Order: sequence, then structure tokens, then C-alpha cells
Amino acid sequence: MTLEPPVRIENRTQLVYLLSEAAELEHGISCCYLFAGFSLKSSTKEGVSDQQLQMIEDWRSTITDVAIQEMLHLGLVNNLLTAIGGAPHIRRPNLPTSPAMYPKSFELDLRPFNPQTLANFIFLERPETVMSQDPATLAANRPQPRHVRARDIFFDRPEYQTIGHLYRGVEDGFRYLAEKYGEERLFIGSSTTQAAAYPRLPELTAVTGLLSAIQAIQQIVEQGEGAPGEAQNGHYARFRRIQEEYEALRRQDPNFAPARPVVVNPYTHLPADLIDARKVNVLDDPLTVSICNLFDGAYELLIQMLGRYFARIDELEEDLRLLGEITVGIMGRVIGPLGNAITGLPAGPSHPGLHAGPSFYIPRNVHTPPHRRAPWLAWRERLLELSAYCAILEISAGAPAEMVRIGQTLARLAGRISEKTPGK
Repeated sequence: MTLEPPVRIENRTQLVYLLSEAAELEHGISCCYLFAGFSLKSSTKEGVSDQQLQMIEDWRSTITDVAIQEMLHLGLVNNLLTAIGGAPHIRRPNLPTSPAMYPKSFELDLRPFNPQTLANFIFLERPETVMSQDPATLAANRPQPRHVRARDIFFDRPEYQTIGHLYRGVEDGFRYLAEKYGEERLFIGSSTTQAAAYPRLPELTAVTGLLSAIQAIQQIVEQGEGAPGEAQNGHYARFRRIQEEYEALRRQDPNFAPARPVVVNPYTHLPADLIDARKVNVLDDPLTVSICNLFDGAYELLIQMLGRYFARIDELEEDLRLLGEITVGIMGRVIGPLGNAITGLPAGPSHPGLHAGPSFYIPRNVHTPPHRRAPWLAWRERLLELSAYCAILEISAGAPAEMVRIGQTLARLAGRISEKTPGK
């Protein structure tokens, strides 16, 4: 198979732009995977057998692991950005994305686990060497030729078909600019300002030159599509295995339904950057709305803290370790349990028989605070506010039992930030 030409990179600004787009995609795709994982059933009381539940738990574990690797990729992309003098890029558009935001292959939205969602995941992670079985789909996603001017200083709109195609453009850009400028002039960012040794992500390493940049890019591609040779631990192969196992269980039991009936693209209110309101389902069960708002508050705080971790603004190493531990705590002991609990709640009267889901909403005030000490005190304050909100919700009729543990976790995390943090 002849591969499409890589996205053309002429200068540093274009490379920063393409890496920023890659960061948005890694972040958004991770949210799509987590949403599908949250929608999976967690008990035989939900109409599945012990054998089916064990398979569902295996799928949940795989999807979560893949989502975590997408966050690793987000970290590596931010290190690539920082290495060439760019800024870490944590923000992304709210989901569903506008058709004009990315190439057609990457219209992202939040959908529960089902055959179509799984097929979409496989399509997202497909290697460049895998041809579509549908010629119309392949033609629709083929990059359109554009007039290329010598020494362009801006992108019209970068076009790529797959994740691998995107990163082939990034790699080609690094190689070209290293030759154009020389490595020393290309890699003007300090490695000490890059995120490394993040808790539970030992593969997150600094980018110091062309060799380590290429290694980071190849790691992203190999973990995704499984290239070279479509490795069995790549995301593409892992989703294909889930698809085969799902189809086998459906042949045994045509009524097998591994996921809860969760609404697509749920929100408690319409996001300001939404293009088409018809693609969003607004939740209207009062308790569900309150718990979803709690999720959004915790997620917003997580993104702010991750932005600071990736930017590494003059914190001491002990402060960065603490920041990493707190963000891991929010992800594993707040975001995860809340997401699973929300998909067990009713969406509301406007959606009879359907369940809610988290929106991963990003408001306009999510940014990386530049000040040294003030953000830490604000984060502590916010953790305590979220914990107090949990205490109110946990006594509400119908509240999930997890609310008590989540509130306690938020209070403990707040307690780890003292008046002297960051250290002096």
C-alpha cells in the first residue's frame, strides 16, 4: 500500500500548531474511551451472567488501560511542544467536536459501549496500512489536495487520515526542521521544564534532541496502531479482540447487553462552544445534575493541575511529586468512581428509560495558572468545596454509596496541600 504524503511542515510555528492539535486529539479520544468504559455494567443484578460480567470487567480494564496510555501520549506531545519552545497544550474543544475542527476521521463524541462505538474506536486506531472495507468511507476521509505555496508560514488546515498519518507529519517536521535550523536551534526548550516520571507513567520521558523526539513519536504510534507489524498490545489489536469476544458472546446470547442505556453526549447545560444543539442531550434529573456538576468540578480542577504539572513553573521536585500524586488521586479515586456511578443514574424526565453520563465539560476558565503559590491555595480551597458538596449530596435520597468515599478522598487530598506549599 502506498502511504499518503505526510503533512507538510515548513517552520516551527506549523510544528507547534500540529502538535497542539495532536494534544487535543489525545485528550479528547481518552475522554471518549473513559466514557464508554464508565457505561459498562458492574453487577449481575444488571442482567448479565457471572461469565459475562467477568468478560465485561476485562473489557473495562482494557479500555481504562488504553485511556491511560492516551494520557501518556498527551504528556509526550506536551514534552515535544516544550522541547521546541512551545507551551503545554491541555485545553481541547468540548465534545462532540465540530466537523470543522479536525479531519473527518476525527469527529469525536461521547457514546456508551456498543458495537458501533467499538467499531469507531477501531477506526480511530487503525494503522495506515489497513485499508477501509468501504470505498466510500475511504474516499470521504482522503485528504483533499491543496495549493502549496513555497515557505508557507501558516496552515490552511492540516489534513491526515489516521493517527499514524498525523504523527508521520510530526516526525517529518522534526527531521526537516532539525536539518533546516540545526538541532541546537530547534530544541530551544529546557528538558528540566518538561514533565517526566509522572506517577504510574514511567514511560513519560523528556525530549532533549532529535533522537528522543523520534523515539517519543514512535512510541505513541506503536502503542496506538501497534505498528510495526500490528503488535498485539497496540490499541488497534486490543479493540479488535474486544470486538471478537463481544461478537462471540452475542452469538451465544443474542440478548446480551454489556452496557447501560446511557444517553449520547450528555450535559447539564449546553456548552458555549457547541455547534449543533441537536447532538447534545441535556440532563434534567435534579440529583443526577448535581452529581454531574461535581464530576465537572473535579475534572476542571484536574485539568488545571495537570497543566501546571506539564508546565513545571518553578516548583521544587517535592512539590511536583505531590502534584503528581494528587492528580493521580483525583483520576483514580474521584473521576473513576464518579463516572461509573453517574452512568447508573437516570438522565431525567426528558429521557425516559435512559441513564446519564459525564460530559467531561471544559469551561473557558480552565488554564495553567502562572503564579507560584496562589494556585496551590486555590486548589486546596476547591478540593474542600468539592468535599463539602459531596457531604450535601450523600444524604440525598437515591445518592450513590460512593459519594461518602469520594468526599473523604477530596478532603484528604486537600489536607496534603499546606499553607507552605509550594516549598520555598
